[in-house]
Amino acid sequence: MKQLTIAGLLLVGGLALSVSACRKDKTDEPEEAYQPTPYQFNVPAGFPQPKYYESNPLTVEGVRLGRMLFYDPILSSNGKSCSSCHPQDEAFARSIHVNPAGESVSIPPVINLTFNPDFEWYGQEPVMEHVPLADFGPEFFNSNMDTIRARLSGHALYPRYVYEALGISDLYAVGDEELKHQLARSIIQFIRTIVSSNSKYDRVMRHQEVFTPEESDGSNIFFTERGDCFHCHGTALLTNNLFHNNGMDTVFVGQNLGRFLYTGDSSDIGKFSAPTLRNIELTPPYMHDGRFSTLEEVVEFYNSGVHWNSLNIDPIMTKPFKEYGLQLTAQEKADLVAFLKTFTDTSILTNPDFANPF
Repeated sequence: MKQLTIAGLLLVGGLALSVSACRKDKTDEPEEAYQPTPYQFNVPAGFPQPKYYESNPLTVEGVRLGRMLFYDPILSSNGKSCSSCHPQDEAFARSIHVNPAGESVSIPPVINLTFNPDFEWYGQEPVMEHVPLADFGPEFFNSNMDTIRARLSGHALYPRYVYEALGISDLYAVGDEELKHQLARSIIQFIRTIVSSNSKYDRVMRHQEVFTPEESDGSNIFFTERGDCFHCHGTALLTNNLFHNNGMDTVFVGQNLGRFLYTGDSSDIGKFSAPTLRNIELTPPYMHDGRFSTLEEVVEFYNSGVHWNSLNIDPIMTKPFKEYGLQLTAQEKADLVAFLKTFTDTSILTNPDFANPF
């Protein structure tokens, strides 16, 4: 009897070990990583192909997380978010930022950036994913990375959304710089989806509407040598994404040195990236430092205010017979402004895909 009991115990023990081993083997199997869903991006007719990086493909989950982080002050210590400088109801461009040198800097809108080859007024950032990294610094968010980890980890949604978008299951296992880069990647995925292509100008190009006589005359001025606007703004993006000195200054100090501050090349003094004219009516003031408050002032500058002796001035500005300005009449200037306003796309101001998700 005693022998049977021992044998029975050995049998039961063996079965238990066998079951335990099976369970251990099962739990030791690595879980299959979450596979994000590719985001279907539609390129508007006439637009160039978007510029993506293989390391940061658009996904539904990445765009969802990026949209939340864009609007959420959770990344800052001062209540700011990306939308503080890029609010949707202002065409994603808050007018002016004062930099540490006390200079006024016009904030470009974050629309159609996925088609751009470089970023910022001097083109100093060639990688779009790097643009948000500066926001973590003292000038904007003044972020504390430990606080960010705690806030995201303790949130009802972020742990799952971060994992599904970025594959990060433990925020405390990721270093500060890597975490910044990963969060920036997601923010950029959302920004890449902000596309403006439904202005009156676009609808006219699609033969859905027609210009008024004033707009039509303004279009002729814009796209001919009469106004010469098309050389820098004649593409579907309404920018050639190149750098020009358009004759605003003759003395160059501080930020007015332009692209030279990035390249150190004296031939770049006074040159700035040609901004897109899409939604230009909605994004005053104008030029890199916001020196002009209205479109009428901008047109008058090109009509009579260009400094033709400016260092490195673009040859477009000094063509024969333009030494004394464009010499547009009051009606022609008004027509040109009317045409510029056809670039306004009010749909992006209310598009729910771009709106605050909270």
